[in-house]
Amino acid sequence: MKYYFEILKKFNDFNGNASRREFIHFVLCHCGVIAVLLFLGFAIEHPFALKVVNTVSGLFVVGTSLSCVSLLVRRMNALGRSPKLLLLALIPVLGWIYLLFICLKKD
Repeated sequence: MKYYFEILKKFNDFNGNASRREFIHFVLCHCGVIAVLLFLGFAIEHPFALKVVNTVSGLFVVGTSLSCVSLLVRRMNALGRSPKLLLLALIPVLGWIYLLFICLKKD
């Protein structure tokens, strides 16, 4: 969790490097939080509580998106690749899979 909060604090730092360990810890924690929020969204049947959970989930994803992008840019810098490769994320499924494999390479 140390890496997760550290990366959230560096949301505006697009320079520098991010280690593989930081990347993996952030991705696992972030996916875990999103999975819990999604599970709550599917488990709750009360309409008002469902709207609250969906709103919190949306705000969480939007609020952490800049931190995710800055981490990806720093990880690309650490690998010696151009951050312009992040434009591959615009390709629906294959772009994200390719970026994940690139970012999981050793430094």
